[in-house]
Amino acid sequence: MTKIAHEGYSPTLFERLAAAPHPSLTFQESFWHATAPAGPRTIPLEGEAETDVAIVGGGYLGFSTALHLAEAGVEATVLEADEPGFGASGRNTGFVVPNLLTGLDPTVMRREMGDEHGRLICDMVGQSAELVFDLIRRHGIACEARQSGWIQPVHTPEKLAWLEDRVAQWRSLGRPVQALSRDEAVYETGSEVYHGAFLDPTGGHLNPLAYCRGLAAAAVQAGARLHTNSRVREVQRQGDRWRLTTDRGTLVAKRLLLTTNSTGGGLAPKAEGTQFPITLFQVASQPLDPALRESVLPRDRSAADTRKELVAYRWTWDNRIVTGGLLASPFGSAERAKTYHLDRLQEMLPQLPPLEPAYAWQGRLAAARDFMPRLMRLGERGSDQGWSAIACNGRGMAMTTALGRRLALWLSGGSNEKLPVPVTDPDPVAVPSLASVAFSVWLPWNRRIDRAELKRAK
Repeated sequence: MTKIAHEGYSPTLFERLAAAPHPSLTFQESFWHATAPAGPRTIPLEGEAETDVAIVGGGYLGFSTALHLAEAGVEATVLEADEPGFGASGRNTGFVVPNLLTGLDPTVMRREMGDEHGRLICDMVGQSAELVFDLIRRHGIACEARQSGWIQPVHTPEKLAWLEDRVAQWRSLGRPVQALSRDEAVYETGSEVYHGAFLDPTGGHLNPLAYCRGLAAAAVQAGARLHTNSRVREVQRQGDRWRLTTDRGTLVAKRLLLTTNSTGGGLAPKAEGTQFPITLFQVASQPLDPALRESVLPRDRSAADTRKELVAYRWTWDNRIVTGGLLASPFGSAERAKTYHLDRLQEMLPQLPPLEPAYAWQGRLAAARDFMPRLMRLGERGSDQGWSAIACNGRGMAMTTALGRRLALWLSGGSNEKLPVPVTDPDPVAVPSLASVAFSVWLPWNRRIDRAELKRAK
């Protein structure tokens, strides 16, 4: 019998502080929670049950995998510690981005992952937004989805060469991306600070919690089983089966997939240690005059620029602005979290009236050291049928949905296509909790660089 769970796991002080939500910035205080339709009715796991594939984690990756497994006729069971979308899947800005982080263009992916995997992952990511919106249409998911395009404005003239190169790389893969001129970027964003922009018209935005709940309902309707309020306390390998123990039940599975992002709680410490959580704050303004939409994001795009401390913003269906990001200290005051990002946006968009934080919440982004997705084996090479997958890295919604579909094809044996990511051993960072805090500690320096670049660009 092999125990994968880390008995006696105790989070460090940094991890406990970063994970603890401020009382007024919780999941239940988010705009998404206030407006999302209810998810599927479920019950906790009780007693003993069996399944073919056990999936731990009820976010985009887990539900996309379960949905596509069920559609392929493979028995899948999802165990979620809280409710669907309780983690990062229900707390982000709701951007559907068919792209990788700045700096991870196709040439970089081929260099870092090899020609084959680099091409496969870029093909998967490039088509990911189309998959998301197709699933929404096919399953009738009510999530206020808008496939109106994703735009990445550039904040300095020096980045225009990079912009042209990035567009050329993605066009070589058949993607319908465009480079926008300065005038076009100013019109599209409403801000005079930009000098051009990358546009992918297949992207968009939605209510992320509603989408996650809709994916969960679609998976259940297709035949997958879902047990919420069923935190897995221990995972054991017994013979050729996995045994997952919760507070009230046990699930025995032929294969195991962990999709817990940064909330595994020590089930697979080495795999969890390959990523570090970054605390992000989100805020939704009061409803604004609809006439403002004529000058701010007039085509209803979602926008996230190229600064080191990027500015990301979008409209909601009821004329609110949603924005957010890091704070210099993830343990800072709730009031500062509610106002800081709105103040930044208002400085960039002076046509906006004074913005008020009608809703504010926090969540955790999980990132690998190279910001790339991973599929890691949990035990001995090729012998245990257990894996941990991570794919968020700041581009979570589209990438995780797409990777879930590919993992399901692989697990069901219904596709001869290779996985877009190789199966590897975990490569944990030395001190994940310190790495997560470092992002916030380093933020003042990044702000200084951004200010200097913007000043030179005027």
